[in-house]
Amino acid sequence: MAAAFLENGQARTLWLSGVHRRSATKADAKILAGQDLDYSLDPFDDQSFYRSAARSRNAALEVTVGVSPKASRVWLGKANSIEGFAASAALLINAVAAAKQGTAEPFRFLATPVQALDPAQVKGG
Repeated sequence: MAAAFLENGQARTLWLSGVHRRSATKADAKILAGQDLDYSLDPFDDQSFYRSAARSRNAALEVTVGVSPKASRVWLGKANSIEGFAASAALLINAVAAAKQGTAEPFRFLATPVQALDPAQVKGG
């Protein structure tokens, strides 16, 4: 979903969840809003957050698309008619079909989920 909808776009809203230990001095989660949030992320403060959802203006599709990877959801604005809904659904399906495998996380400085862990590679300290 990130490759289809978030890469080559301007992030307008990011919903972030923390992977760090709970603390009174750092937020557990936060929401950022702006014109292009990839430039707003702080490499030190935001590295312990992962993207739980994002809204991005996709340059190729010329629409603003919302993506929630954990819930496997994609959304656009409200359709004015059934024809508009069908056109939006076709646009999203075609974008997924055309997407190539992208980077694991389109937003630099954010934590990324581990896809697989090989127990043989784990070493104790």
